This record gives sequence, structure tokens and C-alpha cells, in this order.
Amino acid sequence: NVAVFNCVSYNDVISLRNICMLARKHQYNLEELDKFGNTPLLKACYLGRLECVCILLEFGADIYTINYFGQNALTLATYGGYFPIVLELLQRRSYQDFNLSSLIPAICVATMRQHYALEDYFMRLDQNSTQEIHTVHGM
Repeated sequence: NVAVFNCVSYNDVISLRNICMLARKHQYNLEELDKFGNTPLLKACYLGRLECVCILLEFGADIYTINYFGQNALTLATYGGYFPIVLELLQRRSYQDFNLSSLIPAICVATMRQHYALEDYFMRLDQNSTQEIHTVHGM
């Protein structure tokens, strides 16, 4: 199943779409893990591959998965500052729900990476609890 990861790495959306169609026939696994526990969806979010993210989600990739480091799709997209991917993900799962499944809330990632537009956006999404957010490290 390296093929799915390669499609994401090289942003080969045509081959990715073909593989996703085969995955429906159980010939490929869209939830395969790399050595870090990333699925192809998580890798696409980390690399900023918006079209790959959309294709994987369209074909049923698990938006709830987290990698071995406790990162989910939203925190990985936020890490890279990929605002369009963040918006796509938040159409399918709530900001609050994403934060419940991650060791570090997305707003903390945005702050650490100095992605001010994302930080501001997250603050507007969850004005009531932003002041109370802490990571597992107490930050």
C-alpha cells in the first residue's frame, strides 16, 4: 500500500483517485499506517495537499484518526499553516471535537508556529474556552 502514500507525497491526484476507487473494492487500504502512525489523510494534511485531502475524505478516509504522537488531521494541517485544509476539515468535524482527540489543541499549534491567521480564526471559533485551553504539558 505504499502506492497511496506515494500519491500523496508526489501530489498525484489522478493516481490517488484511481487507487481510492480500487479501495472501495477492498484492493487498497486507505487507513494504512506509516512508521509514525500517519494515515494517507494525515500525511496529506501535514504536506498541505488540499486536493489529496479532499479525495481521501470523499472516499471515506477516517477523519478521526490520530498518529502515534497524538496529532490529528487538524493539528497537522495547522502545523503547516494550511488554512484551506483547515477549512475543509472543519466542514466535516467540529473544532471542539478535533481538540478532544489531540494531545495539543490546534490553537496551541498555531501559536507555537506563529500562524497568526489560524490562531485568530480558532479564537473566533471557540471564544468561550480559548482562555482555558492547556496542553498535556500544562502550556
